[in-house]
Amino acid sequence: MRLADLLSPGRVVVPLAAATWADGIRLLVDACVADGRVRDEAKLEAAVRHAWPEDTLSLGPHAVLPHFRTDAVDGVVAALGVAPRPMTGHGADAEVGPGARIMLLVIAPPREAAAYLQAVAAFARALARPEVVEGLHAAVDPGEVLGLPGLHDVRLEEELLVGDVMAPASVALLPEMPLEEAARLLVRQGLDAAPVVGPAREVIGLLSNRELLRHVLPSYVQQVQTGERPRLPRRKTDGLPGAVLVRDAMARNVLCVSEDQSLSDVASLLANKDVPCLPVVREGVLRGVLTRAEIVRKLIGQ
Repeated sequence: MRLADLLSPGRVVVPLAAATWADGIRLLVDACVADGRVRDEAKLEAAVRHAWPEDTLSLGPHAVLPHFRTDAVDGVVAALGVAPRPMTGHGADAEVGPGARIMLLVIAPPREAAAYLQAVAAFARALARPEVVEGLHAAVDPGEVLGLPGLHDVRLEEELLVGDVMAPASVALLPEMPLEEAARLLVRQGLDAAPVVGPAREVIGLLSNRELLRHVLPSYVQQVQTGERPRLPRRKTDGLPGAVLVRDAMARNVLCVSEDQSLSDVASLLANKDVPCLPVVREGVLRGVLTRAEIVRKLIGQ
């Protein structure tokens, strides 16, 4: 599928009569509704109110991407607008700056996580080309936009596999590591979770902020009540005090995936389940990790 196939004349608004991002989103949402691509308009309105402006990212310095995940649509829906002058607004992405005239709206149901990411990645690749940006800025009607060679040249990636986008398992915890040491390691590395491995690097557990919070919170409450320095709790081993270990706190029921699973299946798990990361294994041995952030980073990076 080519990038232009995601659009239609009814969902290309040129010129986009919007002075602000909010104006632009309103016009593009209306275009999707008028084009018959929205099944439940009230549900879409609720999703927009709930998620905006946090769910607005940058696609380079010239374009902004508001995106919404909702069952109000049956598949990935895209709309594109080009304003005659830069629009003003703010979003969660610190790289979104003033001066953007191009707005791309993407709406997708939660189950279409992989297709949504592929669409965003394809638009990002197209808008990284100066000739595409120049062509969009110069377009006077939807026909000129859809006729741009840059939109026809870019294809959506074929079915991606977990192995195509997983990250190396740079941090793997050992079960006998003191929990306090593991917690500090996760903080230093900026990780929400890390797999726990045995002697052959087989995955035997997962330590996430959720498990850490269960052990740290009582200690924090004690500090507030007594004024003592907070420390992780200690355990008893053969009658002697010892530090709590990773194996005492880790989650043992770990959902793992393989390198050859389709990204569409796995992305849906990450999008819809309360899972901080998925260890990627081959015959039980840790090969990498998959997170929401890594999927987006790798696809946008393409």
